[in-house]
Amino acid sequence: MNGTPSWSVGVDVGGTYVDVVLIGDGGRVLRHKIPRGRADAAQSVLAAVDEALRKSGVEAHSVTRLGHGSTLVTNLLAERNAAPVAVVTNRGFADVLTVGRQSRTELYALTPAPQTPTALFPPWLRFEIAGRLDARCREIETLDGQELAELAARIHASGVEAVAICLLHATRNPAHELAVAEYLAQHCQGVALSLSHQVDAAPGEFERFLATALDAYVKPATRRYLEALRTGLEQRGLPAPDIVMSDATARGVGQALDVPLHLALAGPAAAMGGFALHGADTASITLEIGGTTTDIGLIDAAGIVCGRRVNLGGLQISLRATDILSVPVGGGSVISVHAAGALRLGPQSMGSQPGPAAFGKGGTVPTLTDALTVLDRLPDALAGGLVLDRQAAATVMDGVAQALGCSLRQAALAVVATAATMIAEGVKAHAHRHGVDPSTARLIAGGGGGPQHAAEVAQLLGMQSVTVHPDAAVISALGCLAAPTTEAAETALDLVLDGAGWDGLRTACRTIAAKSGGCPILWSVEMVYQGQSASLEIAFDPAGDDAAAVTTRFDATHARIRGHAFDRPRRLQRLRGQWVTRPALLAGPVAGDNSALADMQGRQGPAALFTDTTTIWLPEGWICTASPGGLKLHRSGAVHRLEGAA
Repeated sequence: MNGTPSWSVGVDVGGTYVDVVLIGDGGRVLRHKIPRGRADAAQSVLAAVDEALRKSGVEAHSVTRLGHGSTLVTNLLAERNAAPVAVVTNRGFADVLTVGRQSRTELYALTPAPQTPTALFPPWLRFEIAGRLDARCREIETLDGQELAELAARIHASGVEAVAICLLHATRNPAHELAVAEYLAQHCQGVALSLSHQVDAAPGEFERFLATALDAYVKPATRRYLEALRTGLEQRGLPAPDIVMSDATARGVGQALDVPLHLALAGPAAAMGGFALHGADTASITLEIGGTTTDIGLIDAAGIVCGRRVNLGGLQISLRATDILSVPVGGGSVISVHAAGALRLGPQSMGSQPGPAAFGKGGTVPTLTDALTVLDRLPDALAGGLVLDRQAAATVMDGVAQALGCSLRQAALAVVATAATMIAEGVKAHAHRHGVDPSTARLIAGGGGGPQHAAEVAQLLGMQSVTVHPDAAVISALGCLAAPTTEAAETALDLVLDGAGWDGLRTACRTIAAKSGGCPILWSVEMVYQGQSASLEIAFDPAGDDAAAVTTRFDATHARIRGHAFDRPRRLQRLRGQWVTRPALLAGPVAGDNSALADMQGRQGPAALFTDTTTIWLPEGWICTASPGGLKLHRSGAVHRLEGAA
């Protein structure tokens, strides 16, 4: 095997395509978009990898690393058709998941919807046990051995595949949770266990219990998928995959299975990792448009912006993840006209089966893709040989035109303008929430639809340019190779940031550092003002900082994001240490298809630009400049109003 080039493979799974990118040790990059078959998810990935290797002429033994991003957990939480799980908690606390926080997102609803989908963990599968710690983590009631035996028997009889163990104050003293888990592991073999202090090491019973219950809910299906994938890859002589997590890092299969909830946003996180290839020299807003949603993210000087709360399918989940706002606009978004004559786009989506009418698979409902097809902004065939049916698109769009009382072209233009407006409003809201003026930021477009709409979105936001990687449509697969493999440790705190609190923080740092094997650690701490509940995460260096420096940094961050700072005690709530075990395979920009770039140099709008995997729309008044690192779409003169906009 001496002299044989080694390859790294990135695989990202979407609803319509499996994207595969191969990068050789000499810098050669091969890209494939392979239509997803009807086989189960693991077999679809394996078949796509087989086809990509065959087309590329790459032998399995020459692949040294494989990165993988999937929306499996996202889909499980969105569709909610898996089997329910059991929850074990302290006596008297079985209804925490039902009661929630009593916050009303629908202020005027007479009967507000419950905050949690209790069918996933119904009341008859919530088990209470004796055993209690007080707020200072002292044991005030011991666990009852007889109760544990009865608990194990009831769980075994219920037939559940997973159990969430959620006990009070476990973030600071997990002894009872560990004891319950050990007993159930011995007497309920094969049942997956999720422990709250491992899923979400922070105060707040409802948020922690919900995250743990959802982790248990997705664990059986995730285990089957990842183990089938790992086995299939090993049978082919390929390495076990590194799995992209919600925070745009990667973990081995075993670590991913420990807390599979951390994969809940792995699809968008993979894209964010890819966008990071463009660097963080300036504030950037990322735009990834797929078949169902537009995902909007941020990159600042410190890298990808992450948060601790995720809104997924109406669920407010406590989860460290790339801070992404999803707008319900995608290629499959359904077009409708209100009885009063108002045009609507989404939130319903046709997905990939049957998909838009233009796909020629029997779709009869007008979608955004059909509008783009009518306007000739898409090629005759998409990646993977999917030939578009222009007549079918025109037929379904004709109904929209009649409802609006305008021509077919005007109706399509109105739909596209509506999409750009909805996306622009989402970008504006997300950027301002983080103290970023979108007009001064760079817009990076990715996904199948990002380059189609990015320039029009930028125009609405007063942005001067858009960056488009030539392989924007497969940038999620590239992102799988840009995510470093990491480990992390967290611990809950309850300290005032003063001299004594700083000493306590450094002591906690030493405990985490002992687990790192001497690797450099990236430290952060979550802080609040006395009396607050919503924390902010602050980076710090335990060796170079002191309490005053961290206080100043927290105050400045609070003022930037929330508009003010207080002169109140600052409290430390959670410490996190993260270290890299294997660096990212991509440490810089990846060159695009230079031949396609050369053809686009100097093109002026209006123009539709196509590569094998990417479709780009250049509006009137915009010009395209090519470079090895990507395309730059920028204004060439006066600002033009979007055609079709009101």
